[in-house]
Amino acid sequence: MVAVPIVVGAWLGQKLDESAGTAPWGLLGLTFLGMAIAGIGIAYMIRRYMNENPVGPVSERAREAGRRWQAEIDERERRRDAGEDE
Repeated sequence: MVAVPIVVGAWLGQKLDESAGTAPWGLLGLTFLGMAIAGIGIAYMIRRYMNENPVGPVSERAREAGRRWQAEIDERERRRDAGEDE
């Protein structure tokens, strides 16, 4: 998904430079085009993955566990700031 467009672009750019005598512009231009195509391919893969694996809403049970955990942390920090030993 990443390597093939870049390698093909570099190879085509090299061939273009050899035939047209435009070195190194064909190589550079088509390599960058290959990089752009690779980036689009990665974005497509990420979008497809996100569509197949949606993030569901958090349950109320998970929220409550998070609140309890945060309350424990807040209490420890309060004790530490007050100089109390645990």
